[in-house]
Amino acid sequence: MHRTGRRYRLPLGLILGALGILVAPPAGAQLRPHPAALADAPDALIERLRADPFTYFRFINRAWISRVCAAFATVPRVPIVRLHGDAHVEQFAVTEDAWGLDDFDDSARGPLFIDVIRFMGSIELAARERGWTRNRDALWTRFLEGYRRGLLTPGYRPPEPAIVRHIRQQSPATHAEFLAWGERQMQPMDEATKKSVITGMETFERFVRRERPDLRPGFFAVVSAGWLRMGVGSMGINKVLVRVQGPTDDPKDDVFLEGKEVTNLDDFECLEAPTSTAVRIIDGTRQLGRLKHNILAVGPTLLIPGAATRAEHWLEWWVASWEPSYREVHISDLRTVQDLSDIAYDSGVQLGAGEPQDLLVRKQALSAVESLDARFRKETSIIVNDLLAGWKEFRGE
Repeated sequence: MHRTGRRYRLPLGLILGALGILVAPPAGAQLRPHPAALADAPDALIERLRADPFTYFRFINRAWISRVCAAFATVPRVPIVRLHGDAHVEQFAVTEDAWGLDDFDDSARGPLFIDVIRFMGSIELAARERGWTRNRDALWTRFLEGYRRGLLTPGYRPPEPAIVRHIRQQSPATHAEFLAWGERQMQPMDEATKKSVITGMETFERFVRRERPDLRPGFFAVVSAGWLRMGVGSMGINKVLVRVQGPTDDPKDDVFLEGKEVTNLDDFECLEAPTSTAVRIIDGTRQLGRLKHNILAVGPTLLIPGAATRAEHWLEWWVASWEPSYREVHISDLRTVQDLSDIAYDSGVQLGAGEPQDLLVRKQALSAVESLDARFRKETSIIVNDLLAGWKEFRGE
């Protein structure tokens, strides 16, 4: 369905697999995973979902977005901005020279409340898990302060949070250990699929060299490849991990490339229709992201035999190189409420700075954030309670 301008409509809600349509759940209804996503989830992930409400929160982003869009459908003139799409505390990552929100699989353009409510919800769940519930409102305030600061001064970068230094001080793996660990993440792939991946990498190399002639011939020569089954929200999409030769023939400097199937966001009518599903992810990573990838590009369209549970299908994918020093921050890493406050502020700044060149949009967004402050807090609390009700139902309580 065609969408124009900066207007959005009420989403129809959660997918009903048998009918292929959406129906938005009413406020007060439990947030539940989509049955098709559960059907594809391995037993180990199901156990994680039952054990931890934050993992459940990460798994049901699509239901969460539907609920948020429905909750704010009657709010007029909310600016359309570049969204992360799944912004939460555990998307905060650290490398040896950068830090910030990463993983832009669900990046798109849409109303700013999608990122705001998603991150505020993650703050509440993190605070509950660590016993910091009395600090919840102050943490929300800190996040919104950061978001406003990003809107006011897009080029501003907060001081390095103490949690970043703490993560970096943890013993880093050697490159040899990193390569061995990456090899262990590869799940078996049949020869027909592996051949498709190798052919795809040859096509990918020709495409990348248009902008990266500095890469040596043979950089993308495939050493090994396999399915990748990491993640929570992305567990149901196809991911391929490919080890390539990299800058030299020496295996010690080989590079890992992750190819991810592009997720379809057409179900959400409060999002603007992207010009290209794969390009929206690249645009989001470059426009909002701080962590740099040596390789980041749209991959070729591949015919993948036996991908996931489907007998055969075409896979549109995007490709990013792995940074050996990359570490995600988990809730268990947070030592004090100040660590969570620092991440909240820093992430708010990053999300607020998503439209650096558009002064009018930033002014409109700043006005919206200020006028909707109380509404953000109220709706976040309601949706978190509905999520927890869904999680308890999922656990059989």
